[in-house]
Amino acid sequence: MSKTMIEKADEVLETEVCAADQKMINLFGRLNNRKHELMREKKAKQEDLEKATDSQDDLFIADDDSKFKYSMGEAFLEVNKEDAESMIEKYINKLEEDIKKIDSDINDINEKHKELKVILYAKFKNSINLEE
Repeated sequence: MSKTMIEKADEVLETEVCAADQKMINLFGRLNNRKHELMREKKAKQEDLEKATDSQDDLFIADDDSKFKYSMGEAFLEVNKEDAESMIEKYINKLEEDIKKIDSDINDINEKHKELKVILYAKFKNSINLEE
C-alpha cells in the first residue's frame, strides 16, 4: 500500500510543451524579471523620497535669509530658501508619482502572472514551478 502511495506522489505527468506554451512560460519569466527590477527601482525611489523629505524638514527650520546649495547633476546651485523649498517640493511630488506608477506596473504584472499561472498549472500541473 505504501508503494502505491509513493508512486502516485512521485508521478509526474509528461506533457508536451508546444510553442504557445513555451511563449507563455517565457513571458512569465520576463514579467518576473521586470517585477524584480521594478521592486529594486521602487526601493531606491523610496530611499530618495525619505532623504528629500528630511531635507524639506531641515529647510523648514532654517533661517529665511540663508542660502542653500542645491545639487543638480554634478553641480551645486546656490539658491535662497524659497527656491530650495519649491525645488524639493517638485522633486518629492515627482518621486511620489514615480512610486505610484511603479506600484501600478507591479500590480499589472501580478495580474498577468495570475492569468498565466492558471493556464500553465491547468496544463502542466506538478510538472511546472511558477513560484518565486
